[in-house]
Amino acid sequence: MQGIKLAVRYIFCFFLLFISSCNNEEQKQEEQQFPFTISNEGELQGKLGQEIPVKLQVNDKLKVLVAIQLDDTLKIWKNVKGSFIYNFNTVKSGIGKYDIKFIGETEKGKSFDQTVTLDVLSDLPFNVYETTVRTSFSHLPTSFTQGLEFDGDQLYEGTGDPSYTGATYVAKVDFKTGSQSTKVSVPIPNFGEGITIMDDKLYQLTWQQQICFVYDKNTLKKIGEFKYEGEGWGLCNDGEYLIMSNGSSTLTFRNPITFEVVKTIQVATDKSIVSNLNELEFVNGLIYANVWQEDILVSIEPSTGRVKDLINCFNIVNQIRSATNASSTRPEVLNGIAYKKSTKTFFLTGKYWPTLFEVTFSPKNT
Repeated sequence: MQGIKLAVRYIFCFFLLFISSCNNEEQKQEEQQFPFTISNEGELQGKLGQEIPVKLQVNDKLKVLVAIQLDDTLKIWKNVKGSFIYNFNTVKSGIGKYDIKFIGETEKGKSFDQTVTLDVLSDLPFNVYETTVRTSFSHLPTSFTQGLEFDGDQLYEGTGDPSYTGATYVAKVDFKTGSQSTKVSVPIPNFGEGITIMDDKLYQLTWQQQICFVYDKNTLKKIGEFKYEGEGWGLCNDGEYLIMSNGSSTLTFRNPITFEVVKTIQVATDKSIVSNLNELEFVNGLIYANVWQEDILVSIEPSTGRVKDLINCFNIVNQIRSATNASSTRPEVLNGIAYKKSTKTFFLTGKYWPTLFEVTFSPKNT
């Protein structure tokens, strides 16, 4: 009886090995049947101005092979076989992350496709700056700061509300005391995000509700709203367009009258794509951005998406963390950039921070 059990066990193990072998053979056959491959798929990165080579190996003759990006046909090859290179034009694409789809058709009419992702980085190294605190002021520690902006000497602040209990608002704030002279609550379930002031209007994004509220900047009375697709994070303006982030590496320029998209840029250093772009401020021709969950700011060239400067804010973040005690609301990430033209200084704060810092930036000593 024991011998029969052993024999059954051996037969079962042999059956499993046979099935596994068949599966492996089928997989090999499928790989062999795929008519083309991309040999450098993990190395598709280059800098603005350079061509990025995509190395293709066509094993079986293809009647046609097409390279496509979104709805644009980049190149068409006919009757191809063997090794060749497609050079991606980064000058035309600009900085960012791009998916290129290759579609091949065999002489028998069967289609195959493969998609690869290319990273186009900045062609210039960035500068590193340190933050110097000039002075600090009280900030309401119950404010989940999402937007911060000066209009002259008047500071405006917009908040979010993680508890969804009605704490989202936009307010005029006395930056020296932290007190609010005018405050307008945003109805639940709207979660407030970035704000900016352009002409006599204040614009306030919402996170996932896809609504931009528009207020009279003097009275904070709501005078309109816009709908948009996707998430809203940070907002600023260059005097002509509204500039909006959504937590990715993309910044969207919008018409302030219609809220229609005018153009988009993606953001990168010469080392990597920069994602999680959050609160924004436009100062002297550059876009300054918080990077969510990082203790830094970056300044961005609006025409290209190049990161010009990386600004280290570790000193103020560490000051907030060291002052935290168990009885207070726990401060969260650095978020909130406002520039005061009269003093040429920046004001920085964060979510649930008890302090508003007036700072300047200076090159890091090397």
